[in-house]
Amino acid sequence: MSRFNEMTEEEYLKWFDSSSINFEMFTAEGNRKAKSITRKLIKKVFSKQRITQPQLELEAERLLKEAARDRRYAEIMDTEPPYHIKYYLKAAMQIVGYHFPDLEIY
Repeated sequence: MSRFNEMTEEEYLKWFDSSSINFEMFTAEGNRKAKSITRKLIKKVFSKQRITQPQLELEAERLLKEAARDRRYAEIMDTEPPYHIKYYLKAAMQIVGYHFPDLEIY
């Protein structure tokens, strides 16, 4: 993750949007959904309004539960997708200067 801290917010979003990221969902559509959720959370991190760890965790939980209600994305609550979401969120947080060492995404 060290190279991410050398990026600007704009560069990171451009990289994230253009990257083919596997969130270990069962389908390509599921991967797109996980990526969309991750992007929303990254935008929260990059917002001018500061965010706290509990706020970020609650927003992640809300988005994941909302997606899981759709049977096409039920596996989004498994271990792997939240792990990947957390990884890309932590990279974004590193750019902004947030440090939430015990961030929980589930």
